[in-house]
Amino acid sequence: MAGRILALISVAALYSALAACDTGSLSAPAPVLCVEAGNQCQLPEGPLGVCERSTCAPGAKPPCFQCVPQH
Repeated sequence: MAGRILALISVAALYSALAACDTGSLSAPAPVLCVEAGNQCQLPEGPLGVCERSTCAPGAKPPCFQCVPQH
C-alpha cells in the first residue's frame, strides 16, 4: 500500500513539473552554419556538434568555422 501511494505521489510530481513547462522555455534549435568557435551547431547526421576554426574554402574570407562532433 505504501509503495502504491509513493508511486502516485511520484506521478503527480512528474505531471506537475511537465505542466509547468511552456513552449517558450524551450531552447532554439542549434544553427547549421558556424559563425563563432565554441558555439553549438547541428551536424547533418542529426546530433549536436561544436563550431571550431577551420581552413577557409577558396574565396571565403576568414575566420572560417566548421561544425564537428563533440566527442
